[in-house]
Amino acid sequence: MEDYDVIVIGAGISGLLSGLVLSKEGKRVLILEKEDYVGGVCRSYPVEGYLVDTGPHAITRLESGPLRELMKRYFDVVPKFIPFGRYYVRVDERIKPFPWNIKDWLMFDLIPMKDRLLLMKSLFDTLYMLNTGRDLSTVSMNDIIPSDISITTRRFLDWLSYFMVGTSMENAPISRFIDNKSHRPSSIPYVGKLYNLLITEGATDQGYPKGGLQSIVDSVLSSFPKNGVEIRTNEEVLKLQGNEKIEGVVTREDSYDCNAVIYSGFASDLPNLIDNLPEKYVKKLKSIRRVNSLTIWLGLTKGIFKNHGSEMWINSEPYAWVVPTSNYDSALAPKGKQLVGFGFILPGEYNLGEMRKKALSAIFDTIPDIEEYIDMIHYQELIPEKASWSINSGFGDVKTPIKNLYCVGTDAEKRSAGVSRAAYSVLRCLEIMKSDRFLQ
Repeated sequence: MEDYDVIVIGAGISGLLSGLVLSKEGKRVLILEKEDYVGGVCRSYPVEGYLVDTGPHAITRLESGPLRELMKRYFDVVPKFIPFGRYYVRVDERIKPFPWNIKDWLMFDLIPMKDRLLLMKSLFDTLYMLNTGRDLSTVSMNDIIPSDISITTRRFLDWLSYFMVGTSMENAPISRFIDNKSHRPSSIPYVGKLYNLLITEGATDQGYPKGGLQSIVDSVLSSFPKNGVEIRTNEEVLKLQGNEKIEGVVTREDSYDCNAVIYSGFASDLPNLIDNLPEKYVKKLKSIRRVNSLTIWLGLTKGIFKNHGSEMWINSEPYAWVVPTSNYDSALAPKGKQLVGFGFILPGEYNLGEMRKKALSAIFDTIPDIEEYIDMIHYQELIPEKASWSINSGFGDVKTPIKNLYCVGTDAEKRSAGVSRAAYSVLRCLEIMKSDRFLQ
């Protein structure tokens, strides 16, 4: 039985970042992963000459956000990011840049002027709620939207809710849409958050990693200190031993002693690994709802998508987010070809075969001539967020009732999304472990 300072369960991006941080803080780390690969839903792999990511991604808050701080403090090898460009909204055949500020919003004629004015009123009503101290995590997008807006406007807002929160606008809290860019805690809720909505010029701090998502994983692995981190794949964790304190980890292959455990798997599965968790805590974890997605990757013999940026398909059924990754890095596709990812959020219950057909039909209906240029089709069923940030579901936390057990990942921290949310959770875990005197 080997002894480690910290055992990290799961080698997704949250687990890998945790292993890097703790090893750089002088701890001996073991990472256990049940799959035969690392990276989770932040990796890339080859398909018929193309290099596809696990779903379309934009890496956010690169100027001063959580991933930037982790890279500055702990990375020896830093990935290169290409500016993400604009977000474009597509309604049928019309395409317009996403309206990031009031000036752009007033000129955004994909939806009626009446609706734009009504939504401006809703924005200032939200400002009033902020001033009265109302908890906006309990107020849904639907609660503040006028009932007589057009179908197109409603679908626009519903699209934002599904792709930012993982649920419909009826369950999407307003707090998600005014989430502060600063990763440092503020004593005054929401201060400065709406300021960004009023004056921002767009996604200027977002990027796409050159070489695909795999470049982020490779940078983490290359930054591990020599002999500081051991990764064991194909090793599923069966049990965490201990009650008030975790004393060891049991897998299908072996057992290990440790001083602390960082769990980066699904928080809702944690009660299956450890006995005697408080009933209230277990109930909260079991109420977490995962976000399910379908990605269709198309390799095209023609560069159909010319814009440097992504497209938000408002009128497709289902909604789609389209990212032509080879526009950022031509090496992701064979010479002269284009690689495009089409992301779809799946409903709570669905038939996978039917959803594949429906999503592919949505692509063909939106761009009728695309079919004749298809060189490759690849499907992915993914869980891009381990917890939907919605009003009617639970959420995990970094801190657990067990004093040396911590959770990281997209179901442990209610900030941002994707890789940024994972990085937020790792930074918070670092702060908590320091306050617990596990780290200096």
